[in-house]
Amino acid sequence: MKSKLMMFFSKKPTIRSSLISLVMACIIPAGLAEAGLAYHSFRVEQQQLLDDTLATARALTGALDRQMLAAQGALVALATSPALTSGDHRTFYDQAKEVQDQQQADNVVLSEPSGQQIINTLVSYGTALPMSRSPRFDKLLEADRPIITDLFIGAVSKEPHFSIQMPVRRSGRVVYTLTIGIFPKRIAEILPRQNTYPGQVSGILDSSGVIVARSKGQDQYVGKTVPSEILDQVSHRDEGYFPTIMADGTPAILLFSRSPATHWITYLTIPQPFFTQKLWDSLKWVILIPLLFAVIALIYVWIVGGAIAKSITDLITPALALGYGQKIELQPLYLREADEVGKALVEASSILRAARHEAQHDKLTGLANRTLLDERLQQQLVWCKQKQLSMAVLYIDLDGFKAVNDSHGHEVGDRLLCSVASRLGAIVASSDLAARMGGDEFVILLTESNAAEAREVADKIIHLVSAPYHFEDLTISISASVGIAKFPDDGPTAQALLGAADEAMYADKRNGRLAAA
Repeated sequence: MKSKLMMFFSKKPTIRSSLISLVMACIIPAGLAEAGLAYHSFRVEQQQLLDDTLATARALTGALDRQMLAAQGALVALATSPALTSGDHRTFYDQAKEVQDQQQADNVVLSEPSGQQIINTLVSYGTALPMSRSPRFDKLLEADRPIITDLFIGAVSKEPHFSIQMPVRRSGRVVYTLTIGIFPKRIAEILPRQNTYPGQVSGILDSSGVIVARSKGQDQYVGKTVPSEILDQVSHRDEGYFPTIMADGTPAILLFSRSPATHWITYLTIPQPFFTQKLWDSLKWVILIPLLFAVIALIYVWIVGGAIAKSITDLITPALALGYGQKIELQPLYLREADEVGKALVEASSILRAARHEAQHDKLTGLANRTLLDERLQQQLVWCKQKQLSMAVLYIDLDGFKAVNDSHGHEVGDRLLCSVASRLGAIVASSDLAARMGGDEFVILLTESNAAEAREVADKIIHLVSAPYHFEDLTISISASVGIAKFPDDGPTAQALLGAADEAMYADKRNGRLAAA
């Protein structure tokens, strides 16, 4: 059973299966394109929703700022009360209660610069009051305008609240501090009373990231600091949105806006399941309709697939004729029937490759011949000119080869040439080319090589070629003369470079050392 399954899966595809794949290749991209358009539409709608929600966050921030500014204005006006100047604290207490009611605040506190409370409208006038130094109290004594504290626990109320405070000066000296306190529940009234989206939560954070108000779970969350991940996101931007996890573990997007005046933040969160449902609503028909079309198309393909197979197998004989006039390289083909055509084309291609190799390589040594050298040299010149690169041509002549031929015969000479070619082939890199020009002359093309690299290769050639050659009981020693021509210094064309390298080689012979053009 296992072998049958292996045989089944090892078989190449038929025309029918390939046509099925072709149909699917047409339907799937179309379906994906429709899905992409639907997804794009969803993303546009989602972005609009996020922009609108962010605008709501800005509006909430504006409402919060207006309430803060109104309280600050009332505080400044209260600080100018004649009763405060005359020290009539009883009258001032009554005035403070009126301001408290007008501003919908929760208390007004008058304190000495030390922090000792004198009046607190949470309790009756004359009640003994504690010492209370609210957050930023030291900065308060130095301030020249009202300042807003973050959330803290009141000394009298024993409940979390924040306050708007200012120093009261007379003749430049702080004689009192004046405070309007507001409980979080009043700030929560700014938040939307109805959710625009299912599961939406809105809230307000003070400048330290403590929750001041929340549309859900007010009593549970007020006074708690939001997670550090959220603080990191909001600490460097005045507004924006980012993915987060709600308190109940639901993935959501949090949108926020920071007040430039108070540095407090209003935020709204939209649960991710809301977006997921909208995305599914956008995509479900886009998925179902292409699926129906695919079923219909597959039935049709199954009927006509068999007839198409024969038309392909009839192409084998014409394909063989092409092999003698054009180089063709083919990997194993996808279709089972077409694979026969592929084998015929590969056979033709191998014939062309063999013929081309014979035309471009030296029969004795297997190195490139003059034809292939000229072709590669022309190609490399074009490349170097386009990319502004350098290259080098090394012209090599064997010293003492004629004496070997004369003394030991052409058979030994041919074996010596093959050994030299093998040593030269071992030197050049895969991107370079070693060629035999004829007789005992060779050329090496060094692509993307500078003068120093070319001289290093030339030294290796002289060293390798000069090493003894051992043929059974015969040991032969020869040497080599090497001329170097560099592009672009020694010529712009292949003919000029070869001529310069040849001339440099003869100079090497005359001087008995390596020469460069």
